Amino acid sequence: MEVTIGKKTSTLKFNYKALFNANRDFSNFDDKKNNLGDGATNLFTRILMGDTSVIPDIIKVAGNIGKVSEDEIFSAVDELTADGEKIDETLNELKEELKNSGFFKKSIITQKENIQEALPELKKKEQTDEVKKQVTAVERILTLLNDNL
Repeated sequence: MEVTIGKKTSTLKFNYKALFNANRDFSNFDDKKNNLGDGATNLFTRILMGDTSVIPDIIKVAGNIGKVSEDEIFSAVDELTADGEKIDETLNELKEELKNSGFFKKSIITQKENIQEALPELKKKEQTDEVKKQVTAVERILTLLNDNL
């Protein structure tokens, strides 16, 4: 998959560098501010949920584009999606790219397994409204991951 930013065309590469950037820039943090290394899974899940704002984020981690303006990124997204006419096709192509990358797939599967292990513990907590929402969200994410990997 190629993207044009300004006058430069870059191939999106879903290699180790992209995985590193995804986990650095899009991971959650625990209570002690430790990076949970789930950035790749977060990007993949956002694709599965149809979150179009994931497209510029993926371009940033996989495009090796350096410092560019937001306007240049937005123009690249417009071009990539044919001004929004091909959003679903673009998201599907990005999903397939992540699934076909050994680095991303391994990371996403590992995170999915971690989530599966953590879910029973979450369900054991006192079921406040907040915990119930968390359980529902985690179950939805697991369903999406199981259905798409």
